[in-house]
Amino acid sequence: MNFLREPLLHFLIIGAALFGLFRFADVGASTASDEIVVSSGQIGSLAAIFSRTWQRPPTAKELDALVSEHIRDEVLYRQGVKMGLDKDDVVIRRRIRQKMEFVAEQAADVEPTEAELKAFVGEHPDWFRSEARFTFDQIYFPAGGAGVPNAEGLERVLRDLNAGTIEASTLGSPLMAGAEFRDVSRSAVAQTFGEEFAVGIDKAAQSGWTGPITSAYGTHLVRVTARVEAREPPVEDVREAARREWLHARKVVANEALYQRLRSIYVVKVEATPAEAIEERRAEVAP
Repeated sequence: MNFLREPLLHFLIIGAALFGLFRFADVGASTASDEIVVSSGQIGSLAAIFSRTWQRPPTAKELDALVSEHIRDEVLYRQGVKMGLDKDDVVIRRRIRQKMEFVAEQAADVEPTEAELKAFVGEHPDWFRSEARFTFDQIYFPAGGAGVPNAEGLERVLRDLNAGTIEASTLGSPLMAGAEFRDVSRSAVAQTFGEEFAVGIDKAAQSGWTGPITSAYGTHLVRVTARVEAREPPVEDVREAARREWLHARKVVANEALYQRLRSIYVVKVEATPAEAIEERRAEVAP
């Protein structure tokens, strides 16, 4: 029964329902009664919403007021539709579009199998690959700061640091971000120091002090003491994230398929507009 899981089947069912709705919408509008029925289920729903909001059930007077407000909404809504007030309203159009897309998404709301999850993770390794992580120390020399060593001076400092004849704490300038970083992700390094610095950390060996590495702040000497390389985790480690992404991707496909099916109903004509008319319209809406 795997064919029941296929989005195409769901789209066909939804499309058929929508075609039927479009076919009989006008007939229904012409024969619909002006009667407004507030069912017991609707009243129960109004009471439940009140209870969730106020953490208590409504009194009889409050429930009467809720029903009266519901009737007011229905009367004004129906009359507004009759008057065509829903036409050319951007907010209403957007809301209806959202509801139509929700219909399509419901068709795609099927739990993935284990094989589907594994295949999905394999097709999108960058989405689930764990980041490299670093533990390192840094010595900071501000850009343009007084007493910053030149290239030869930095080489001498590196030799002294690695020879143990000078202490790192006696060098450089304080940096608000700190001098010691423990088990930090690569993206966090890039966010703090910039991409160029992150690339330098990527390339730095665990063999003592190295550099110089440039950051958004200035120049640094760094010592990487530990690193965990990026890796592609097994499905078991990313199951929930993979499930969310699989469902999202499926819903995107469902939305596009439904749109293309409905789009085929219409003959669309887009009139050519002179460039000067576009500029005039742009000037009209410009703040």
